[in-house]
Amino acid sequence: MLKIENLNVYLEGSPIVKDCSLEIKKGEIFSLLGVSGCGKSTLIKAVLGLIPSSSGSVFLNGRDLTALPPEKRDCTVVFQDLRLFPHLTVGENIAFPLHFQKKNKTEERKIVEELLSLVSLEGFSKRTIESLSGGQKQRVAIARALAQNAELLLLDEPFSSLDPNLRKEMGELILHLREKRGLSVLLVTHDHEEALRLSDRIALMKEGEILQCGRGEELFYAPKTVYAAKFMGEANFLPGRVEKGEFKTDFLSFVTEKPDGEYSLFLRERQLKFQKASGALQKSDAEEMHFPEEAIDSREKAQAYSSASLFYPISSQCIGDSWRVFWENENGLVLHNLSDRPQEIEQVPYRMVLQAEKGVILFSKEELLED
Repeated sequence: MLKIENLNVYLEGSPIVKDCSLEIKKGEIFSLLGVSGCGKSTLIKAVLGLIPSSSGSVFLNGRDLTALPPEKRDCTVVFQDLRLFPHLTVGENIAFPLHFQKKNKTEERKIVEELLSLVSLEGFSKRTIESLSGGQKQRVAIARALAQNAELLLLDEPFSSLDPNLRKEMGELILHLREKRGLSVLLVTHDHEEALRLSDRIALMKEGEILQCGRGEELFYAPKTVYAAKFMGEANFLPGRVEKGEFKTDFLSFVTEKPDGEYSLFLRERQLKFQKASGALQKSDAEEMHFPEEAIDSREKAQAYSSASLFYPISSQCIGDSWRVFWENENGLVLHNLSDRPQEIEQVPYRMVLQAEKGVILFSKEELLED
């Protein structure tokens, strides 16, 4: 549907978007993810034609948009500040794009009522914008965008000012609209949890460049860089060495093709479990672990053991419906994982068990220092 090829954008002589290429499929929710100032909003403004690109091309359903003005690009956008007209009613705001489609008054009223129903604002047509809550204003802005009947909806962090519950509610609305209208959505966000929850695919940006693009699970469990690993969520980095084709720590080892040197094993919290020492597996019970090829960038065939080292629980944090538990071994190594039943954790020795069905990734010492 939307194809961006080698797009570059310069503002005041400085590169803001650097050689970006993306392809968004019809009916897909695609997120541009990154910190403020990384170039994601500039990229979508270039797609809209609001900012000129220095080089590269933008295509929508095979049609070259690069030289077209914004009004002819068949894209619509909801910005962070919403840009609703305060002097118009809710219905008049939504109907505004319809004036340019030469609809008569009867058609306009019918479309406005349908869109209000679609965003769960039935009966709000005569309300003023000032009388609405933040979430209701978001819904009006989305309904107005849908009134343009464009093929692609762009959302430039429109939910960033909302509290967490409202953000989740608006995310569910986008999923609902995709299901009902077959919407294609390009979402700009700095919230990795929002991107993971809503997106079919994600492009992680840093300093104007796309670091990695793929399904949320790929970015979460198989990041290609340390930056991506840390940005996408909490992680453990277990230090060790590779010697003669084997990664070793004082309690864990597996075969790898990495060259000799110092590395850290990257693991998400759900990839670690801890069992009471009396019930944990022993080294003699170790089984070879096989990982799905498509899930791993640096693929390692690992033979992982339950920890020969003993760990003790030292603290925990409530993070909603789970608890983050911190563990420390006799050498001072601190790891953390997630638990659904922290009340069952006792002050007794535990062994770590690696749950690496998603695969394992090693980052070199140099990669960790570069981040």
